[in-house]
Amino acid sequence: MRIYLPQIVLFAFFSSVVLTPDSAHAGWPWSAKHESGMKKYSPEWWGYTGSLPVGSRQVYRYGKMWPNRPRPTEPQQTVMQQLHAAHFWPTPYNHIDRSYIECLEEAQIAEGWKNATTLYEYHFSPDTHQLTKSGREHLLWIMQNAVTHRRMAYVQASAEPYINDLRLASVNQFVHEVGGQDCTMAVMLHVTSPISRPAVEVESYQRVWLENMESPHIPYSLEGSGGD
Repeated sequence: MRIYLPQIVLFAFFSSVVLTPDSAHAGWPWSAKHESGMKKYSPEWWGYTGSLPVGSRQVYRYGKMWPNRPRPTEPQQTVMQQLHAAHFWPTPYNHIDRSYIECLEEAQIAEGWKNATTLYEYHFSPDTHQLTKSGREHLLWIMQNAVTHRRMAYVQASAEPYINDLRLASVNQFVHEVGGQDCTMAVMLHVTSPISRPAVEVESYQRVWLENMESPHIPYSLEGSGGD
């Protein structure tokens, strides 16, 4: 009786693979159901496995987590999907990161334009709540220099509704005076506060500082000078 050693080795190997608890639990390779409950090789199964993250997995063995740093715990992708991820790496993750940064930049740009096109309380007279000279100049700058999709005026909202109405009416009136009655530009209230000091306040602080500044000189006294 001839003993075919290679055949025996292969038989023992495949038997160990099939009879291991992990293989029996996973149902590989004859089970038509995946551990996710989907039918293997169905469009839904391919879509699910293709959406799984790439890289190694974190598993629990011998009372420890391997590796000891955070890693995905979902099922591993197929060999062909892993080959695809390695071939086209870092796509699509670099596009996702770039899109995230671009969203942050757009949000910052939008807030910067909103601040630049806002008429704050110091742009209005505290008595009549009409635009001052600096307010009219700033509104004119908005109408002339702001890009088309940013060409709108925001008015700092007040706690008093009648003040808001007077400020909005003053802004709309100036827009029609400069651009004509057919000129339309969005004017809306904005609940905010100035992030900088008005020029009048800065000028007053500067004037007080200059008036109280000591004269620069070197103290000089003849007492105690030697030579005699």
